[in-house]
Amino acid sequence: MNLTDLKSSFYKRYSQSENFLYFASNGLLCTLLGHSNIYLTPSITCTLSMRVKMFARKIDGNIIRIEDTSGLKLFSYTLNTPPNLFHGKERTLANHLKSLTKYGIKGAEILYDCSIPDFISPDEPFAVTLTDLLMTVSKKEHDILTTARESACENDITPYLGITAYQSGYCTLLSTGRPKNLPLPLTGYKILSAHCMKDENCHINEIKYAFRKVSRTFPHVMSVSEITEDMLKSCETEIKDKTALRYMYHLVTENKRIQNASNALKRCDVKTLFNEMNYSQCSMETYWDLGREKVYLVRLCQNLDGVKAVRAWKNGISAIVEDDFVDYAASMIVNGFESRIGYKPSVCISEPS
Repeated sequence: MNLTDLKSSFYKRYSQSENFLYFASNGLLCTLLGHSNIYLTPSITCTLSMRVKMFARKIDGNIIRIEDTSGLKLFSYTLNTPPNLFHGKERTLANHLKSLTKYGIKGAEILYDCSIPDFISPDEPFAVTLTDLLMTVSKKEHDILTTARESACENDITPYLGITAYQSGYCTLLSTGRPKNLPLPLTGYKILSAHCMKDENCHINEIKYAFRKVSRTFPHVMSVSEITEDMLKSCETEIKDKTALRYMYHLVTENKRIQNASNALKRCDVKTLFNEMNYSQCSMETYWDLGREKVYLVRLCQNLDGVKAVRAWKNGISAIVEDDFVDYAASMIVNGFESRIGYKPSVCISEPS
């Protein structure tokens, strides 16, 4: 839904008021290199044109009303109501709003539109957009770190910081310290993502275990980005879980790929980013336990004209594809996957926002 239609829909749903109407929007976070969903690991990310758009205005009283444009998702929260009175996702949302009351947020009417497909969770961009808008409506000062921290609640802040730090035309290097924006010259390309039914494997417990073992030997190490291959090799006997060792080896070698891509992007050299994404995929296939369906999606992409880079992402893959080939690539992926695996993968096409 475009902004004009969304604004018109807001005024149709809510009564007339002289209060100012505020807008915020954030795209879905896409990880190009690294793993933004794993704490203390570096990554290069961008946000996509699939996004959450939201209008809000302040109202008298202490009620926050949230509605989506379909009219199917309605939520009303009275400030300071105990979140345990709600259930499921409504409790998560109530916890989020309750945590913002320490800033003195005000009652508001909110209407949002989400163009993120149903097979991808919109929770992160939704939380960031809601936090930003409520702080703005209530005239509370906030920076990207505050917005990310309050949006994350008790979750890892990293992906939320990737969203708040993003600037159009750039990608974001997330590592220790403040996020850094690097040029992302992708004019003439689209980002194609394909998703299978099997959920993404979770590696977090193994990574935490391996990191603890390394940090005991090297107490100065504060993040995975500081671990070298030599340091990891010297800890091999301490890391009894060899699956955890494999996962950590991928992350440690990923550090170098992220550094190479970051240096290249400063020169607007996007071809090096493509190469490092492809090298990263090879590393994941060796050390990361991707699963048969995800690897097959990669193979389908690698054999197609116009595909410059492909890498596992969420429960599928993301590929950077030339504009002229993107529809052809999507069709070939769907047909090839269905003929081999037995069902159609979910596919969407977007671009850095």
